[in-house]
Amino acid sequence: MKKATKNWFDIAQDDFRVAGLLYSKKEYLHCLFFCQQAIEKAIKAVYYEKYSKTPPRKHDLVVLAEAVDIFSELDDNRKDAFVLLSQYYIESRYAEDRKELAKNCTRVVTEDIFKKTGDVLEWLKGKLK
Repeated sequence: MKKATKNWFDIAQDDFRVAGLLYSKKEYLHCLFFCQQAIEKAIKAVYYEKYSKTPPRKHDLVVLAEAVDIFSELDDNRKDAFVLLSQYYIESRYAEDRKELAKNCTRVVTEDIFKKTGDVLEWLKGKLK
C-alpha cells in the first residue's frame, strides 16, 4: 500500500472512531457527518491506490465511487448507504439544512447508519489489498 493511501485510510478510521464517540454522546447529526467523512476518505484512499494521484475534491460518495469505478460493485444496501450518507456532508456547510437533517437523526437511524459505515469501511479496506 502506498504511503498516501495509508494516510487517507488512517484518517478515515480516525473519523469513524470520532463518529463512535459522538454516537455515544447522542450527538447523532455530527456522528453521521463523521460517518460520511470516514467513507469519503476511504474512497479517496482507494482512488489514490488505483491512480497514484490526488483524488477529486468532491464530497458526494456516489460521484467519488464512480470516479474510482467501484460503485457498480456495491450491493444495494451499500449503494443506499452511499446515497444516504452523502446528504450529511451538507450539514457542515449549510446551516439552514441542519435543522431538517437533525430531525431524521434518531438513535435508531444513526445506529443503523453507523453500523453500515463500519461495513462499508471494511469493504473498502478489502479493495486496498
